[in-house]
Amino acid sequence: MPFNLDDYEPVAVRLSRWLEQCHQQNITPRVVTHLIHYSEQRCVFRAELYANDILIATGWEEETRGEGMVNRTSHLANCETSAVGRALANAGLAGADPSRRASREEMAKVVRLQPVPVEEEIPWASQKQQNYIKALTKSRPPEEVEEIIVQVCGRPMPLGEMTPQQASKVIERLKT
Repeated sequence: MPFNLDDYEPVAVRLSRWLEQCHQQNITPRVVTHLIHYSEQRCVFRAELYANDILIATGWEEETRGEGMVNRTSHLANCETSAVGRALANAGLAGADPSRRASREEMAKVVRLQPVPVEEEIPWASQKQQNYIKALTKSRPPEEVEEIIVQVCGRPMPLGEMTPQQASKVIERLKT
């Protein structure tokens, strides 16, 4: 990882600083968030920052359910928080170092979405993963199973050709 997450400020710190600045300047702050899109797998939020009812900044974020530990349980909250963080950065509250405009939450997303290095990647799903998928699909129509595989892998694919990551995602989808 070419960066240190500790070098990036959390959204909560930025928000607290902005609210304090508003209070000191007799400004009424308001944060408004909008859930723009929600589906089984993805959500998009827009955040707006107002100072005395004047829109001063917006921020957008998109998150995918299940990408990383936080998004397995809290992808909506994570998405909303990140949208607020982006709006705060757009309002000039990017932390002590302006070159680190992204919030800690945004940089954690970068870490989550980094591909596994080739030398660490196992070429195919384990037998245990394949057997588990078979057990989860016994009572399901083949069309439904194929649709899930296509959604995860981008095309119909035999279990033996899936990567471990694809197999894990298929398992998670079958369990929900």
